Amino acid sequence: MHVASDLRIYLSWCTERDFDPLTVSRGQVELYVRWLPEIRRFRPSTVSRRLSVVANFYRTCVIDGILEHSPAEHVRRPYVPAESPTLGLSRLQFEAC
Repeated sequence: MHVASDLRIYLSWCTERDFDPLTVSRGQVELYVRWLPEIRRFRPSTVSRRLSVVANFYRTCVIDGILEHSPAEHVRRPYVPAESPTLGLSRLQFEAC
């Protein structure tokens, strides 16, 4: 469900800018990645997940012979800390309960 939604948002973004998703350049994919936090205000973890969906879409296109190479292949992902900012009990706190 989330993958379909993420891909739909990317394809809509391309359509709004008159970009053909099958002929975009790496620079255009990078514009999308910058748009996510700057305009949509998404956190790095969400941006990374959405870029992962786009990269997998293009990887599948390469595997299926639709594209020669993926425009998302060398797009840098935002840094996502290993520690989750989500509030909740740590493992030790949970075991103590």
